[in-house]
Amino acid sequence: MTCSQVAILCTVVCCALAFKAAVYEHDVIFPPQRSRVLSRDSALQVMEKNLDVYKDQCAQAVKQKAQIIVFPEYGLYGLGWTRQTLVPYLEFIPDPHTVSWIPCDDPARYNNTEVQYQLSCMAKNSSIYLVVNFGARQPCSATVPNCPSDGYFQFSTNLVYDSQGKFVARYFKQNLNSDEIYFNRPAITNYTVFTTPFGRFATFSSYDIMFKDPAITLIKSMNITNIVYPVAWKNELPLLAAIEIHSAFSEGMHVNLMAANLHVLSKGYQGSGIYWPSGTSNNEIYYNNMKPGSGGKLLVQELSALDTVVETKTTRKAKKQSTRLKTGTGDAQTRGNEFKAMMNHDLFTFVPLRTGYGHYKVCQNTLCCETAYEGMFQNALYALGAFDGIHTYNGKYPLQACTFVPCVNGSISSCGQPSIKSIGYMDKMSFFGNFSSTRYVLPEVLVTLDNSTLDIVARTWLYQESIIIDVGVPGSPVSISMYAIGGP
Repeated sequence: MTCSQVAILCTVVCCALAFKAAVYEHDVIFPPQRSRVLSRDSALQVMEKNLDVYKDQCAQAVKQKAQIIVFPEYGLYGLGWTRQTLVPYLEFIPDPHTVSWIPCDDPARYNNTEVQYQLSCMAKNSSIYLVVNFGARQPCSATVPNCPSDGYFQFSTNLVYDSQGKFVARYFKQNLNSDEIYFNRPAITNYTVFTTPFGRFATFSSYDIMFKDPAITLIKSMNITNIVYPVAWKNELPLLAAIEIHSAFSEGMHVNLMAANLHVLSKGYQGSGIYWPSGTSNNEIYYNNMKPGSGGKLLVQELSALDTVVETKTTRKAKKQSTRLKTGTGDAQTRGNEFKAMMNHDLFTFVPLRTGYGHYKVCQNTLCCETAYEGMFQNALYALGAFDGIHTYNGKYPLQACTFVPCVNGSISSCGQPSIKSIGYMDKMSFFGNFSSTRYVLPEVLVTLDNSTLDIVARTWLYQESIIIDVGVPGSPVSISMYAIGGP
């Protein structure tokens, strides 16, 4: 083979393995009335305003050569409903596995599917794959288990249209938040996968990301490495800010994650991004504007296909055993000054860190977290924490977590409390946990540069079953953590 032939082959292969993705953080236009039931026409008028924004963003994404675009959860009608007040905004959504349908070409096939018609035409006219979240209202009979008394299931639904406007995928949200009382949980988990000319994708929503089903099963059992992810994610510091946990999920699970969030600052919803793993730390473009009056934002990024590596419990255990914590001389300081405190709705065991350097260890149940660090933390109190148990807020899932967090006002009682304020600088750190071999560890490094904004750090730290910082990180640490999901 000649050099020119090799060059041509490389070009063809590289093009085939790369694609451009877009996500849009949406400043949703809310209906003026959410406390009473509107007419269908009034509900459509509200959704039309949000659809107009979607159309504009599709056009902008296509100008930047995006091939797929993701919009947020609740992006067409906003948050804060009862079961009854949401009904006018919902539509029957058929199963694309049993029905071949291009709503833009066949709008009369089902009654009252005006929104699906517009979404299909949006994808077709822009020649782009379109991922949106919308509400489904599906009829059921009294003989169907758990059929509501009004004869309809209501599901939070992700819909996918191809570049010809064809409806190709439907996902009913499995893991609802505690306030989503207006939606039903499907009896059977949807493992929603669709194929494009530029790769295979899966979709799920919000807190699904924390659970074995569907998220971990799709990635580790079904070998999906591209996730399109509409979310309505409310920041929960210090461990669960949107950009923090989503970037960590991308690195820890070795997937391309395209996360589109709402932009509703008054309720704490913001932070969208496109994240891809490097094998050493996370890579990303993201938008996390916390300034009053800021609006939505379109992000576009070229991504490469990822190898599908299925790790067994045995190989993951071997990797963990091969990891060694880099420490100085002497044993880690442990017992004597531990305390317990709630953080992100979980009861952690902490040890206080009162100096700018040290080697410490803290344990809870079977999990021990150990760190050796050097930094500048004058007049600041930090804490090393461990949690090993069942997380019970917004659903139950097994969780192990190791965390290094500031104590906001310098007191023990403030350790791990939500805040974007932090002082100090981390120069060097080795951070390790003896996580169960069945867990998937998500590494987080969240900082503040000015005590008013949050940033995630990439390329200045290393993750290989432990967090290693050799050259310092910009900003003051808000959370340096490892959040381990899966189980048992």
